[in-house]
Amino acid sequence: MENIIDLRTCKKGDKLISKHGLVLEYVRALCKEDYMEHEILYPNGSYGSRTHDGFTFRKKRLDSDHDIIKIIHI
Repeated sequence: MENIIDLRTCKKGDKLISKHGLVLEYVRALCKEDYMEHEILYPNGSYGSRTHDGFTFRKKRLDSDHDIIKIIHI
């Protein structure tokens, strides 16, 4: 059974585990005007974004992407 990811259930500070084992942090939901839906924080301090279902890109999928496979609610 596939793990269902829904970043709409996250709160600031929740831990997000990528398919490559990187631990990211949930920051916030983005505005409807933004292309992506959620802002995340990388361990190095840089910011990124994800779709509701945790994908790095909306349409293009790469093996190297840090797609989210697990949410750890704090």
